[in-house]
Amino acid sequence: MLINFCIPTPSFTFEKIGGMTAVIGNEILLDTEVKHYLNSNKKIPPCKGLENLIIHKLILYHAKKDPSIQIDNQEIQSKKEEFLKEFHGNFSKNFSLEELTETIKNNQYIEKFYQKMKEDIEISPEEVKYFFNKEKEQLPIVPKKNCISYMILSPKFSKEHREKIVNFLKEIKKEIHSDKDFSMKAILLSEDYSSAFKGGLIDGIKKKNVSKEFERIVFSLEEKQISEPFETDLGFHLVKLEKKRGEEIDIRHILIQPKYTEEEFRKAKSFAYEIKNRLINHEISFETISNKRPLFHNGIVNYSVWKKIWVEENQISKNLKKTLQNLKDGEISEPYKEIINGKEVFFIVKLLKRKSSHPISFKEDYTQLKNLVMNIKQEEKIKNWIKNQLKKTYLRIEYPCPGK
Repeated sequence: MLINFCIPTPSFTFEKIGGMTAVIGNEILLDTEVKHYLNSNKKIPPCKGLENLIIHKLILYHAKKDPSIQIDNQEIQSKKEEFLKEFHGNFSKNFSLEELTETIKNNQYIEKFYQKMKEDIEISPEEVKYFFNKEKEQLPIVPKKNCISYMILSPKFSKEHREKIVNFLKEIKKEIHSDKDFSMKAILLSEDYSSAFKGGLIDGIKKKNVSKEFERIVFSLEEKQISEPFETDLGFHLVKLEKKRGEEIDIRHILIQPKYTEEEFRKAKSFAYEIKNRLINHEISFETISNKRPLFHNGIVNYSVWKKIWVEENQISKNLKKTLQNLKDGEISEPYKEIINGKEVFFIVKLLKRKSSHPISFKEDYTQLKNLVMNIKQEEKIKNWIKNQLKKTYLRIEYPCPGK
């Protein structure tokens, strides 16, 4: 996220650094980054583009220094896998998996910085009402919305399928007799692409940033010990503990992400239609299904349920939009396929209520109005923070505007 701010250029020291446009704290802004950003945002003047990028690096520098901002390694892995599957590994020749991982990680720092900036902001109903009355003529039209309940069903791997992968990883473990062996296996076999090219090495993993199953197994290992194969939402793992520093560890990691077999997917589809029929016949309902107390004890699917969610029509997938167009209030859809984190899953949707596009209303759209006021106060808070941090942070750039 880049915000337009005006930077006081007199505070800069103009000195050429080879290949670099600027240094902000210890974050480097490369010439290539500036050129790419300006080429991708041709309507933004060069000076404003440079200012945006410097602010981005300033926020990143301080977010990384903030001990309260922690990065979720599983989320990085999930987003990376989604990206890789979307582009099927077809990167430009100048792009690397390490750069992808770093970009996703930096974006997480920025997102968490903005979340933190919202934490202490309070909005009163009087502020919202004042904003509405003052800006009513300038406020946007509220797009179409749908209130829905929905269920996601994903195939489970069969017992035979799971055993085959576990046995495969057990054989790999038997063949590992040194650090070099593990590294080579990770390079050749691991589907955690960001760590594979580093011999499976992932350092600085914090206990609070991993799943309970990963924590239970990996944090109980001794240094240099290799785990038995185990499963998490990401796939099947073989992990070697390299170093332990209290609540933080370094590991080497081999990840296998199995693909559903045709039989597993066929069974999941059949099960989804069975659930849909039970919903229509009022044997079960979205209101009574619980994620915490499973209703469906089965070896066929995993499922999650969301109840009474408002979604804007311009922010949903094409498949969901098409499905909702064919439903009346209270109707339940046929199961249909979506892609979640690169995996095919089944959705079942119940349309509860439609809300047509309309001028924004203080009563009906209070939450949206409150969020608008929140964003304004957040932007003002960030501007003041930037103004203050620019006085304290080392800043060095070559020129104030690219192309001059």
